[in-house]
Amino acid sequence: MRLSELSLNGKVAIVTGGGQGIGKAISLGLAQAGAAVVIADIDPAAAEDVAAQINSSGQRSIGVPVDATDKGQITKMVEQTIEAFGHIDVLVNNAGGASGPTFNIGRVTKISERDWDDTIKINLTSVFLCTRAVAKLMLERKNGSIINMASITGQFPWAGLPAYSAAKAAVISLTQSLAMELAPHVRVNALAPGLVETPRTSKNRRPEQLKELLSNVPLGRMGRPEEIADIAIYLASDVAAWITGTIVNCNGGQVWMTEGGHPNFRDADRPARS
Repeated sequence: MRLSELSLNGKVAIVTGGGQGIGKAISLGLAQAGAAVVIADIDPAAAEDVAAQINSSGQRSIGVPVDATDKGQITKMVEQTIEAFGHIDVLVNNAGGASGPTFNIGRVTKISERDWDDTIKINLTSVFLCTRAVAKLMLERKNGSIINMASITGQFPWAGLPAYSAAKAAVISLTQSLAMELAPHVRVNALAPGLVETPRTSKNRRPEQLKELLSNVPLGRMGRPEEIADIAIYLASDVAAWITGTIVNCNGGQVWMTEGGHPNFRDADRPARS
């Protein structure tokens, strides 16, 4: 392997949702590899905090408050990036999650239209809007890497997560479509994590639910945000110059053992079988 090309020196990256969880780890990892990083997050304080950590390490970063579903804010994000660093080499479409107080878990008949719309917007529409805003600049420079955040549920949908599963499946399809459309100068790939140890994971799942989920993970543990970040660094680097349209499974092998249901989705929530 050309290890020297794993360096991101001279590259400029935007990470949406970069102030927390997996996005924070990706932001810090890209900076450690040498990139200047724009921390784009709906939480201004979180974005500024991560940017400060990067700047204190000697690398360059700015925090930008942005709702990744808002066209105007995305335009401003791109403008601030160009003003600060001059160009954009890497876009990580990490912003996402499930809307609603119960992580959108339950039968489709019980999910509100608002939760459905919000989940689709933050997980899918945000990818389209941010990519559209950045792709033209990348094509003009004939260089770029776009990394989308998919999920294990985008490949093997879980009962009880209809909106989230649908959105992540669409992200996978969009990734492959964009890979063809933006070639040969811009590469587009996606990561498909499974269970990753973040504050959100702990908040949304009880210990017995985590135990049940981990029973379907061959490697027997949750992933660490830094392990997802390592793959993002690789895809952003020139070492991955011949990789596009690829969905990288980073889920401890869980993708091959999923039974198609979420442990919060109780048998009582399922329709009766005659």
